[in-house]
Amino acid sequence: MKCKHCNDTGKYKQPNNEEKFERLVDREMEKAYFVNYAMAEEKAYKEVGYTLIECPYCQQQSSEE
Repeated sequence: MKCKHCNDTGKYKQPNNEEKFERLVDREMEKAYFVNYAMAEEKAYKEVGYTLIECPYCQQQSSEE
């Protein structure tokens, strides 16, 4: 099953400021000129920065199987 959080890369972008990141994504989505959620996320990541970590969702999925 493909991981929807990391697209099976095993790496996950964790925003440096989660609260600000969520606000920025919401604000960009409201502008309506973004085609999809991924574009709004990328712009928010650029503004708040991120840390690349091992995907916690893949690890949970593999331990459940």
